[in-house]
Amino acid sequence: MKEFARKLKRRLEAAVARAKTRREAKAAFRYDLKQFLEGAGALHLDRMAAARSEIVMAYHVVEKGLTMPHRRLGFGKGAIVHLVNLIDAFERRFGSGDAQVRHAVAVLKAYRELHRDWPEPMPKLDAFLAKRPDVAAAAQPHVRREDFFAQRDAAFPSFAASRHVCRHFAAPVPRKTLEDAIALAMTAPSACNRQHCRVHVIDDAGLRDRLFALQGGTRGFGQDADKVIVVTADLSAVCWAWERHDAYTNGGIFVMNLCYSLHWHGIACCILHWSVAPENDRAAHELLGIARSEAIVQVLACGMPPEEFDVAGSPRLDAKEVTTWHR
Repeated sequence: MKEFARKLKRRLEAAVARAKTRREAKAAFRYDLKQFLEGAGALHLDRMAAARSEIVMAYHVVEKGLTMPHRRLGFGKGAIVHLVNLIDAFERRFGSGDAQVRHAVAVLKAYRELHRDWPEPMPKLDAFLAKRPDVAAAAQPHVRREDFFAQRDAAFPSFAASRHVCRHFAAPVPRKTLEDAIALAMTAPSACNRQHCRVHVIDDAGLRDRLFALQGGTRGFGQDADKVIVVTADLSAVCWAWERHDAYTNGGIFVMNLCYSLHWHGIACCILHWSVAPENDRAAHELLGIARSEAIVQVLACGMPPEEFDVAGSPRLDAKEVTTWHR
């Protein structure tokens, strides 16, 4: 009878703990939703930071197009007009001189120079650029493979600065090399050493193409990727409601470590977002047989790069612009 009572007590305590966690989780996600609705740029495009971010995202689309392996002249006409309109609206509201906006203009100038001999007129773009003669065309670095990986054994500042996203893939990645890169990435720290992250490697062109169709951001280069890495975080390692973000924070740490590891091993990679609709996320889980307890954090397209290729300039903000000292 005493043993039965102890078991019943443990079950009741567990049920109470689960109910408490559910209440805390609901409160936490209500808080997250309120914060998102109040702060997300997608809902507040009248704010300067949000308007700038929209321009950065738009110029990056053009910048990617300038460096694509299968680039065709005349690409991105709609994207060009959209970016011109965004910059015009930003400068009318917030003035000129913003560094990221100036780079957007520079990207447009690089696009126009690439199409110097293109027979179709571009009156809107030409008129826009004529008003901004002081901005030089953005340079998209053209690199050789040996130079791209030349800093692998350099001091960390040089090594980190040498890592870039690459969308040019010319040869398969040896399985052993990729396994070694993943093993090195496992040195990433994790909360209480719970090691949330799991790695799914796609080595089949059909699966790759179906996943990329769900992801929606690999047109022009995805078909060249030899391997695709899907990084997930196991929610089973999340121990209480207030850790609701831990899958993604730990996943992000692991992905950055993996990117450095891939670069050190001479593997080119392109980091792809997983900002997809719920139905696409469910479809990806089913496609790859990933457990529902694993949250997809990031997708990386990988391959061995060709002898020469282009990378996007993608200038970084100055550290002083993103650092606030609290004293």
